[in-house]
Amino acid sequence: MENTIEQPISTENTSAQVNQDFENGSIFGKFKDAKSLLDAYNHLEAEFTRKSQKLAEFEKENKENAIFKPEDSIDDFINKTGSDEYKNSIIEILNDKEISNLPNKYHIALKIAKEAERKSAETLNQQNFIDKHILSNENIKNKIIVEYLSNLNNIQTTPKTISGNSTNIYFSPNTEKPKTFKEAGELLSKMLK
Repeated sequence: MENTIEQPISTENTSAQVNQDFENGSIFGKFKDAKSLLDAYNHLEAEFTRKSQKLAEFEKENKENAIFKPEDSIDDFINKTGSDEYKNSIIEILNDKEISNLPNKYHIALKIAKEAERKSAETLNQQNFIDKHILSNENIKNKIIVEYLSNLNNIQTTPKTISGNSTNIYFSPNTEKPKTFKEAGELLSKMLK
């Protein structure tokens, strides 16, 4: 057995070495300072999150594939995947002969339908599309106006309004017309309060 003599470590030398390492950037390994280390960590974390989301999406897709057999009908597929809202779009997409001959045709049609809906929603939120294709279309404008006016006609009660100048403000009551003089007097006294 070899006898080794341990020498005490001087704290002055150690702290001086740490200070020197800190100044040279070696305390952070291959990163020159704490900011670059933090930036690298944040980048790694974002990449990990993105890959985790893709993995979850892939697992969900494969779960759907596992529960669906190719010989099942489109109704079976719709019921098993819970994609009732896309049924008409899927049927329309399956009219394409190239897609309808694929073994996983229902899944492909569902993906196409979901992507088309997502793109439509994005398009409807673009102001230049709204100005160019919706607000300039007389048929759409007329339909909106007709719908709005018909909704106004279906209101059961009269809306409260304010009229007059700044010193005299009159409110129209949200009640039925009085049927007797007594009811009219009560209504008038409420309005004057």
